[in-house]
Amino acid sequence: MNRNHDPLFGALWKLAENARWFSGRSRGGVPRQVELTDWFRPPGEASPGLRSALLEVAYPTGETERYHVPLAFHAAGDCPTEPLARIELEGTGFDVAEVADEPAAMTALLDCLSSGAPGFVATREVPSGLPGRRYRGEQSNTSIFFGDLIVGKIFRRIENGPNVDVEMHRALSGSGAVAELFGWWEWRGAHLGVFLEALPDPRDGFVEACRAAGTGTGFTEQARELGRQLNRVHDLLASRFPTGRLHGRKLVAQFRARLDAAASEVPLLERFRGPALRAYSAIEELELPIQRIHGDCHLGQALSTRNGWRYVDFEGEPIKSLQERREPDSPLRDVAGMLRSFDYAAASGHASEGWRDDARAAFLDGYGGSTGTLADVLLAYEVDKAVYETVYESRNRPTCLRIPVDYLAGIESLGADNGA
Repeated sequence: MNRNHDPLFGALWKLAENARWFSGRSRGGVPRQVELTDWFRPPGEASPGLRSALLEVAYPTGETERYHVPLAFHAAGDCPTEPLARIELEGTGFDVAEVADEPAAMTALLDCLSSGAPGFVATREVPSGLPGRRYRGEQSNTSIFFGDLIVGKIFRRIENGPNVDVEMHRALSGSGAVAELFGWWEWRGAHLGVFLEALPDPRDGFVEACRAAGTGTGFTEQARELGRQLNRVHDLLASRFPTGRLHGRKLVAQFRARLDAAASEVPLLERFRGPALRAYSAIEELELPIQRIHGDCHLGQALSTRNGWRYVDFEGEPIKSLQERREPDSPLRDVAGMLRSFDYAAASGHASEGWRDDARAAFLDGYGGSTGTLADVLLAYEVDKAVYETVYESRNRPTCLRIPVDYLAGIESLGADNGA
């Protein structure tokens, strides 16, 4: 299907342009074509037909991306919601709606998993007929809650090959460290979505930390348990995926290149170039153990549940390619991400430095500590993370720029305490 086909092409582009999950808005992306998958559920009298659209977007750099929109196909005039478009397909007229906007279509989507429809792979028994409810708080993907049992995640930016979130949950399912896997959904070798256990009474870790910071309530026990749980996740990942070694010189070259690029965009970083380079140089001759990691670890990726803390969303940083997110790295990158997140929680809640330092120290204690050489590696990763944050905040949230800047100001001498 191309731009000359029918109204669906234009409707999908309009949807993408206004969607939080579309990341190409600021990069000059233009729609090129739409591909429809095979039917996952053919049209019938009892429920809508289900198939997905893959919208290809082209950029001035020559790059392309594919974005995924699951669609419900109703007989023309029978759509229970405002349709995206009315089209003729295979000689039949359809009203087309987005699955995540229509309760009956969401239920039909889960029923595809429970019945073993083409492209759907269940890893355990899945009940049918559960009502679906769209969660509207996400950016890069879309989640649907099916009762209080299952959460389905619709992947939006699609790449060839296994999705990292599916891959990681397949490896960790049954460990009790993450949400259990119910199955996934794929087409031509690319994962389109995943179905996971809906964790009981989940509470967002960042919201919980900000609340504690705002009231001056200690967060040390929670932070310590978060450290223990991350250590457990890292141990499990090391036992289930290949491990390796990374020479510090290669890592430092990446850090320096990132600093150069960031300083060209945010000139105030030049003030911290000397301290940052000293932090990087301290690990240049080290051999670092590497393994699969979470890759985008922060308090918002941890949920407090009735069964303890659980880490979620193992896709890695959304801006990285699938291959980059799959590459082994030092687990201290995840640790650094969590430490930076405590800084943000403290700033959001206007907490004292003592609150922040206590939470950071408790987290590291739970994780297993970080002294000597490990402290040097952790400092380098945390500085690199703060450099990234400086660029992000300058682009998107200038009022938060002071958070990474204040951290970098605190490491102007290598003897500064990095929370270890």
